[in-house]
Amino acid sequence: RQIQGFLMNRRGFTLPEVIIVLAIIGILSALAVPDLSAFTHRLRLETVVRGVATDLREMKMRAALERSDYTIAFDPANNLYDLPGRRLTLPAGLRFGFGPGVLGPPSNPVQTPDADGVTFPSNRVTFYSQGSNSLGTIYLFNDENRTMAISLSITGRVKIWQWTGEKWI
Repeated sequence: RQIQGFLMNRRGFTLPEVIIVLAIIGILSALAVPDLSAFTHRLRLETVVRGVATDLREMKMRAALERSDYTIAFDPANNLYDLPGRRLTLPAGLRFGFGPGVLGPPSNPVQTPDADGVTFPSNRVTFYSQGSNSLGTIYLFNDENRTMAISLSITGRVKIWQWTGEKWI
């Protein structure tokens, strides 16, 4: 009965209680910001890599359906690539290339990849009308040196890879 009376007489929070709750929220927010920033950088890299992989798959399908050759030209120096009819630029903070210690190719990592991050001949991947294509890998990394790669096999399979710091998965 005393507890019930005590709870019913209270009408709000005291100023010290509000200040303590706000301080706790502020501390937790400050601790979460670095994690949120890293998450955002990782998400941006993954999104761009998936976009490039989608562009490769699209050109492969168009070449087969339209019985025409299609080429994608990569310009690592300017962080862009050209598809037939459109030019795409990588977002700020992302570049063709790779972070320190990365080995390639992802299927057999034994050496350092091409310095510009694109291993296709003349930085061009071509999908031919008869179904074949260029072979190679595209490496992309962000400001945190997180590296991902997109490889294109002889069968035209597009595979996305992620460097863990020790190996590709």
